Amino acid sequence: MARVLDTRRSRLLLAALVLGHLIVISQQVDGGGGVSLLKRAVFSVLSPLQLGVASALRGLAAAWTGYVDLRGVRAENARLAQRLSDAERERELDRQRAAEAARLREMLDLKSVLPMDTVAAEVVARDGLPWFRTLTLDKGRSAGIPLNAAVLSPTGVLGRVVALGPRAARVQLLLDRDSGVGALIERTRVTGIVSGPTGLAETGKTDLIMKYVSALADVAAGDRVLTSGLDRIYPKGLVIGRVRSVGSPAGLFKEVLVAPSARFDAVEAVLVVRDGPEAPVITESVR
Repeated sequence: MARVLDTRRSRLLLAALVLGHLIVISQQVDGGGGVSLLKRAVFSVLSPLQLGVASALRGLAAAWTGYVDLRGVRAENARLAQRLSDAERERELDRQRAAEAARLREMLDLKSVLPMDTVAAEVVARDGLPWFRTLTLDKGRSAGIPLNAAVLSPTGVLGRVVALGPRAARVQLLLDRDSGVGALIERTRVTGIVSGPTGLAETGKTDLIMKYVSALADVAAGDRVLTSGLDRIYPKGLVIGRVRSVGSPAGLFKEVLVAPSARFDAVEAVLVVRDGPEAPVITESVR
């Protein structure tokens, strides 16, 4: 057994000596280009491994750089999205301010030409019907608004105050079939009464009806219709609308359809006449 171990050791020692001798020789032998044979052999063996390690390191570096860049892009996208949202919100506010300024200019222009005492009010509620017949204003008795006060928009007559509270007023629109305003044709001075049509909620029509117009009266489509002042509620000379059509006479009278100039469904601010004539009416109060 000891002899076998000695033999193996001798062989290993011999192999080591031979290998060492070969290494020394290869270090001294020129492999070409001034590079020793040993260095060339080591380079041939290790270069693929070195290239693999370098490629892996480059891949890791690229992945890390891409991750960092992606986080940066996401953060930048979030900042840009927030800036866009802020810009859109500011643009909407600017649009609302411009619309409010335009409404105020219209109200001021109307107020400046009216020879009567008026107060501006905002519409805060409408009734729930598909076609609005009443409005609620944010001004009431404390602002000096009387019952039956005429309510105007920059484009025409809206209606009258039918109920009052200290800080609110309910307005009956001309669209209401129970409303009524003394009217006249500007061109021929023909008089009548304008009110809302019957069955408005079912038909969807927004034309007003001018009643009690003589069958012989001179009325034509396009004629401007003004308040006559004969009802002692609406001051004389306010615009109601224009004649849309004239019906055939039925007995003593003919029915005239009037396209209102006021935009009942879009009004947001109004003028309420405080010094007009007042007629007593029994109505509910608005709190």
